[in-house]
Parts: sequence; C-alpha cells; structure tokens
Amino acid sequence: MIYCKELNKEFESKAEMFKALRNSHKDIIADKTVKIYNSDCNNEKNTIKAFPLNASKIDSETIKELDLDSDYYYIAVNTTGILDNHGDLHLAGIWNKTKKEQQGKVYLVWDHELKGGSTIVRKEHIEMLIKEMPFSVLGMPYEGNCEALIYKFHKDKVIDEKAEEWLESGDEIQASVRMQYIKMLFALNSEAKEDVEYKKNYDKYYPQISNKDDFENDIDYFWPVLEAKNKLESSLVLFGSNHVTGMIEEEKINQPSNDTDKNIEPSNDTQKENIFEYLIKNLKQ
Repeated sequence: MIYCKELNKEFESKAEMFKALRNSHKDIIADKTVKIYNSDCNNEKNTIKAFPLNASKIDSETIKELDLDSDYYYIAVNTTGILDNHGDLHLAGIWNKTKKEQQGKVYLVWDHELKGGSTIVRKEHIEMLIKEMPFSVLGMPYEGNCEALIYKFHKDKVIDEKAEEWLESGDEIQASVRMQYIKMLFALNSEAKEDVEYKKNYDKYYPQISNKDDFENDIDYFWPVLEAKNKLESSLVLFGSNHVTGMIEEEKINQPSNDTDKNIEPSNDTQKENIFEYLIKNLKQ
C-alpha cells in the first residue's frame, strides 16, 4: 500500500495514486494557496518544516570576498531549492514580486506574534534583499547555489532588548518567514498520456531539488512554487527553516581548507565566528 498525505488515503499502486492526484491536483493547489504558512518548527499547524543547517560544513573554497555594512544586521528568512516535507519546492524568483510590493511593510517579530510587545524591528526600518549564494555559506550540506530572502536593518533599530542581546551574543537563533503561496504547479513522474503536462514540470524542476538525498523514498511528485508573498512579518524562532546563526571556525573563512571530510566537527579550542557575523562580512548588498 502507498500512502498519499495530500489525499490522506492509501493506494494499492502508484498508478492509482497518480490518477487520484491528477483528478485532485487543482483542489490541492487551491488549498495550499489559501493558507498562510510559516516555517517555525514549534507550530505543527500549517507549518513547513525544513532541514536544519549545519554550519560546520561550510566550504571555504566557495567563499567570495563581498562588502557589507557592519552597522547592519542581515538575516536570511528563507532559501530556495529545498523540497520540504509537504512536497513544496521553492524556486528561484519566488520572492521577486513580494520584495517589490511588500518593501517597507513587513516586521521582524518573535515567534510569529503580531503584537507590539513581540516586535523586534519596525517595518519602516527593514529592507528586503534577494541574494544568490552557495548553500554552504548558510551551512547547508548541498551543492550549488540558492536564493535567500534577507532582512537588512540597522543595529540601532532593534527595539527588543532580548533580541538585541541574543543577536549580539552570537548564540544560536533561527529565522522563519510568514508566507502565502501565489503561483504553484503540479509535477508528476508519470508516463501516462494524461500526465504529459505534469511530467514536463517534473523533468524541468526535479533537477532543481538540492536535497534529494534527504528522502528515503522516490520523489514521485511535488509542488513547484513559482511565487510566494511574505505576509506581514518574519520571525526569530528557536527552530526554523533558515538557521543562519550556527558557529563556524574563523580560520575556515580566512584560509583555504585542505580537509576532504567536510563533516569534521570543529574543536572546542579553536576560535570560532558566528555565521551571522560571517554573512555581515561576506554577503553582497
């Protein structure tokens, strides 16, 4: 038996499941685009879970010398190219429209609470950026590049003392975007004549999945996301989808590494630098 989570039903064969998905995919997309999602792993309802980032896997060979303003914070709140456990794949360009339309309209808050007491940075002080960078810069153990949606704001504009202390301390903290899907497709690995359109989507977008090895079973279908809207805010959370505050070795930034094993954990007696500070120093504006 094969279980389909979108339909909450078991099927005796893939062919039967594919037929049911073909008949229901428009309703599934309609359901996905009406919901408001966030990537806070503490909230199980309408939540997109993502794989944790491992800052120890940053490859110094991918590092580029880029200039940033050290008076500002830069927080990546979402990245593309990752297939999440809902079968949704964020594609490059997903945030282009929202960056233009929502500029100056989004807050940075705690834990997706839209309250005055939970506000970290007011909307008028946040600039949204979209930057392409290697996955390794964000501590992700995948090849190639991704696009990151980034909040840029002056350090003096952090109005929450707890957030200010946390960011300055370099302790681990993650980020989570509140979003609504606007444009989605259905991608299906089927040779049936009824599925020609969905098979084209599959063949086009399957190579863009960077975390294929994270899935034990075959990826028979998924939902490419062409456009999403950042709704109202993004948050600092304990567990989210864009872990940009992991610790890395400072010497790994300054010197090329000859290590062949990227999984070696840094020693406790080695001077380390926060990945957040690394982005400030090395991420192009």
